[in-house]
Amino acid sequence: MALDPNPDAPGKALADHFYVVAGNDYDTTKQIALKHRVDGLATTQMEKPLRLMAKLAQELGLPFHSPEVVERSLDKWLMKQAFLQYGIPCARGKLFKKNEEIKEYDLNDFRYPLVLKPKDATSSQGVFRVEKFSEIKQCADETRKFSRNGELIIEEFLEGKEYSVETITFKGKTTIVQYTEKFITPFPYTVEMGHLQPADLSDEEKRQIDKVVTAAINVISIDNSAAHTEVKITPEGPKILEIGSRGGGDFISSYLTLASTGISMDEAIIKVALGKEPDLRPKTSKYSCIKYFSLPVGKRVDKVADYSEIFKEEHVVFAHIALKEGDMIEEITESKKRPGFVITKSKDRDTVLKIAKDLCKYLSSRIKLKDKSC
Repeated sequence: MALDPNPDAPGKALADHFYVVAGNDYDTTKQIALKHRVDGLATTQMEKPLRLMAKLAQELGLPFHSPEVVERSLDKWLMKQAFLQYGIPCARGKLFKKNEEIKEYDLNDFRYPLVLKPKDATSSQGVFRVEKFSEIKQCADETRKFSRNGELIIEEFLEGKEYSVETITFKGKTTIVQYTEKFITPFPYTVEMGHLQPADLSDEEKRQIDKVVTAAINVISIDNSAAHTEVKITPEGPKILEIGSRGGGDFISSYLTLASTGISMDEAIIKVALGKEPDLRPKTSKYSCIKYFSLPVGKRVDKVADYSEIFKEEHVVFAHIALKEGDMIEEITESKKRPGFVITKSKDRDTVLKIAKDLCKYLSSRIKLKDKSC
């Protein structure tokens, strides 16, 4: 059985029963769960329903994260405090409450550049890298808009390349399924514009990452679940940025990992939710990549031509244009403003990246733009 706010969700075709339900509609979700006598709850890349699911699982006696675990994985300040308490390497930071004035001397213990982020937002919303105090004053109000309570965190900017680690934890044992390399927008924004699997890491780097990630999962108390952990390899070694108590977004835990390893994390997530041990043995070893494209800011979409020919390309896993006639092209300041993407697979890194780049150009060419005033 599948629930989704999107009436055309891909899971609709696979589910025995499908319902259109908002991610925060507790009463309707509970009614459906009782009607079908569900045995477990699972979500893949979405954080929005986690609080609802934890409450429902507790009320119905189903296996899932406790409300406390969900809060530690959604509230970036609670997460950071847990990491610091148990010695998990991460960025030092400072919390500013709603309407609390940020004063320059509050940051005397920090060196620029710094990062502003909402206490509890997702999808790179309201995240800025700043080089001086005047930029904090410029960006703080925008950051606060994306926090449920208007609270923000200012933290160290960690130098180094960013990765994510995709894992499944079953009965206290964590398995590293895949390492993902990230590509982000130029600063001050930090929007993810691509992901590549497997990441180009040495065996020693993997060993260090595995140790830190597994420890972080234990500290947050994530169990019988997927996790998506963002890491930077700094000059001092791997440090945790954030951790999600669900699979990775941007199709990382679905299309990308399946294409690169042959492991279905979606299936594994469902199995552990039912108390069954998943098969996490790799079935293949390939490269997979998702690449988002950008378009000229300020233009309006005149027409989106058919692009179904792209699916005949043997290296294409999936592709999508998220625009319709009349849409305005905005600067990519958060994930939902990305116009579209393609997911590719190949036997080598250079090929998968080149094909993704070329096909993004093709998708862009299918979008006819006009001036804003037209």
